[in-house]
Amino acid sequence: MLQRSPLPDVAASRAAASSSDGSSPSAETRALQHVGMRGIASRLQLEDGTRLPVTVDVGVDLATGHRGIHMSRLYRLLDRLDETPLSVDTFHALGVSLLESQAGISERLELALHFDLPLRRPALLSEASGWRHYPVTLTLCGTLGDLQTVLTLSLDYSSTCPCSAALARHAMARDWRAWAEEHPDAARAPDVLARWIEQDGSFPTPHSQRSRAEIALSLGASASLDIAARIVDFEETLQTPVQTLVKRLDEQAFAERNGANLLFCEDAARRLGGCCDAQPGVDGYRIDITHAESLHAHDAVARIERDFPSTSARPNRMAR
Repeated sequence: MLQRSPLPDVAASRAAASSSDGSSPSAETRALQHVGMRGIASRLQLEDGTRLPVTVDVGVDLATGHRGIHMSRLYRLLDRLDETPLSVDTFHALGVSLLESQAGISERLELALHFDLPLRRPALLSEASGWRHYPVTLTLCGTLGDLQTVLTLSLDYSSTCPCSAALARHAMARDWRAWAEEHPDAARAPDVLARWIEQDGSFPTPHSQRSRAEIALSLGASASLDIAARIVDFEETLQTPVQTLVKRLDEQAFAERNGANLLFCEDAARRLGGCCDAQPGVDGYRIDITHAESLHAHDAVARIERDFPSTSARPNRMAR
């Protein structure tokens, strides 16, 4: 039987050659802060057994004297993501395995899972419903003794500016007074006022827009992911999440909710911050609010954070 000779390992042989004479590392074996892969296609398994497609970004640092990392070892571990239900514990264990696979040439890990969580969302009043896909990013950053887990959720909702609503109501009151002065007898009847509002008192609030909250939660070691439950909690706090299929009574109910929950971007940030404070397992958070203004050509933004780890990587969904 033909004996095959060992295949060349260029990275290892170059690294060995550069350090054999005891001289300082050459330019090709200097330390690097991040080496890895972006946009790996894989699958993950949720705690309820559901399997979803996921895009993975992974990277480690590289110590002096080594030309390259063991990239295929990282890939093989990530290719088995769907074999174990995803939790804070299993995610942490995966991070430990990824670092250990580098056999001492790396100390720091940056890992990010990007996926969409599909949830069936009911209409406000009718039996209508539809699917929403919620963007989720789960990151793990740090060293073996200090790996930080961050869950980031992106939520779309409707926001109506309190100032714009007040101006619309002021305009309606002004026009009603003018009409009532011209029709003093008719104006005394309640049904006349109701009819006037329906026919002539429509002053839509022009400063109303689709808005987005990006909520990054630093989770403790004993925390549960509870992604769907956290989404429901945040949407109930905002009161105006975007809808899927609706009927007219749902659309009217949505308009009433907007009118009862007038929001500056600052208001939305504070509401969600209070919600994060009450959620179990949350060690810290950072919330970024964007109101894509319908009145102005620019966006209104706000941020609130508490005890958020500065070492955590920002979610990067460019690979998707």
